Amino acid sequence: HLLPARGDVAVVHPVADEAVAALAGPAVEALEDDLNTPRALAALHELASALNKADGAAARARLAAALRAGGAPMGILGQDPRAWLEGGGERRARIEELVAARAAARAARDYAEADRLREELRSRHGVAVLDRPDGSSAWRRA
Repeated sequence: HLLPARGDVAVVHPVADEAVAALAGPAVEALEDDLNTPRALAALHELASALNKADGAAARARLAAALRAGGAPMGILGQDPRAWLEGGGERRARIEELVAARAAARAARDYAEADRLREELRSRHGVAVLDRPDGSSAWRRA
């Protein structure tokens, strides 16, 4: 099955469930209407709102699939959110390296270096460093 198409334009993105395709339809239809991206994003926002309010695993799974299917033609929402938040591969390794260097600087009471590394993580990598009460640190995308 494909997402709904109008005229001779077809969006080539397989959708196994007709109900999912129907839910994603407004976003796809907006794109088929002279690439109306604002309307497509609004439709995706409505799906996300419904997903956040949904009761039951089946309803959430169906809405999440529709959200991914509606975003697919624009190349969005296809990546695992946790993987995106944590970064990937080499980037993640570099961030972990900088966080460890910052922890070492803090342990050595070199607060100027720790602050410099925190700023580098924020400005170059888009990462916020969270210092915990036990002295450890964690990071997340800012």
